Amino acid sequence: MYDVLYLDHSHTGKLVASGLEKRAACELARAEARKRGVGRMFLAGSELGPVGDVVVIVHSAARAA
Repeated sequence: MYDVLYLDHSHTGKLVASGLEKRAACELARAEARKRGVGRMFLAGSELGPVGDVVVIVHSAARAA
C-alpha cells in the first residue's frame, strides 16, 4: 500500500491520500502534481532535493515509521 504526500519547499508534508494500490497512487500523484504545477517522484530510495514543491509516493508503512 502507498500514500501520496504533497511536500512544500520546506519539506512540510500534507497527506493527499493513503492506503492506495501502486497504480492508483501513481495516477493520483500525476493528477495532483499537474493540478499544483509541481514535480512528482517515487520516494522509495530517493533523496529529496533542497528546494521546490513536490508530490511524492511513499510506502504506507514508511510514513508511520
